[in-house]
Amino acid sequence: MGWQNAVTAMGILFGSVLLHEFGHCFGARWVGGEADEIMMWPLGGLAFTRPPHRPWPSFFTTAMGPAVTAAICFVTAVALALLNHSTTAIPWFPFKNGFRSYIPHDNTTYYLFWIFLVNYALFMFNMLLVFYPFDGGRMIQELLWIKFGYYRSMMFATVVGMIGASIVGVLGLATIGSGNGLMLMLIAGFGFYECYRQRMMLRETGPEEWQDGTDYSAAYEQPTVPKRRRHVNKRAIKRARKIAQLEIAERQHIDAILAKVSAHGMGSLTWRERRALHKATEHQRKRDLELSRET
Repeated sequence: MGWQNAVTAMGILFGSVLLHEFGHCFGARWVGGEADEIMMWPLGGLAFTRPPHRPWPSFFTTAMGPAVTAAICFVTAVALALLNHSTTAIPWFPFKNGFRSYIPHDNTTYYLFWIFLVNYALFMFNMLLVFYPFDGGRMIQELLWIKFGYYRSMMFATVVGMIGASIVGVLGLATIGSGNGLMLMLIAGFGFYECYRQRMMLRETGPEEWQDGTDYSAAYEQPTVPKRRRHVNKRAIKRARKIAQLEIAERQHIDAILAKVSAHGMGSLTWRERRALHKATEHQRKRDLELSRET
C-alpha cells in the first residue's frame, strides 16, 4: 500500500485500539468496577478491568470496547457519505476493485477513509472471532453465564476457544508466505495459551470457588436515618455493596493463584497472575496502614 498509507494506517490503528480499550475501562467503571491500566503491545491492546463478578456487568464491560469502535465507524461513515454525496464512498469492500485505486486523494476524505477502514476491520476482527478470549467469545461466555453459571460457561468457552485458535492457526500456516499468515499464527498462539491457562486454573480451583448468585447485601446493616438524608445513605450503602463484591471477587482470584503456587510453585504463575498477586499485596498493605493509623 506504500509507506505513507502504511504509516497512516498504523498510527490510526494504535489510536483506535487505545480508544477501544478505554471503552472497556469506561464500561467497568460505569457498572461499579475498577479499571486503572491498559497495556499496548504488538498484537493489540489489553485493558485490565475488574467489573463486579456477575454476568451483566461483565457483559457490559466487554461490549463497550466494540461499541466505541462501532461508534467511530458510524461517525466516519456518515461524514464520508456527506462529503462525497454518496454512500458508495464508504469502503465496505475496499479490495473489490483494487485497493490503491479506492484510496481518496484529498486530505479530509483520506483520513476519514483510513479511520473508518481501520475501525471497521477492528470491529469485524473482534466480533467474527467468536471464541474466548476475544470480545465476541467473551460476550457469548457471559451470556451463557446467566444460564449455566460462571464455572461451566468458562469451561465450555475455553474448549471452544482452543478449537477456534487451532483453526486460525491452520489458516495462518496455510498462508505463511504472507504477513497475514504470521499474524494469524501469533493470534492463534495467544488465544490458545490464554484458554489453556484459564482452563487449568479453573480445574485446579474447582467449581466451588466460583459460585454465583450470592447476596452480599446481608453483610451491611441498613441504619435507620431521617428521611431528609435517605437518598445519601442509599448511595453510600450501594457503594459499600459494590466494594464488597469487588473485594470478594478479588479474594477468590487471589485464592486461586495461591492454590496454584501451593501446587506448582511461583514459577508456574503467568505475568498477569504475578501482577494480580503484587497488586493484592499492595492493597493489603494500604489497608493495614489505614487500620494502624485509626487505632
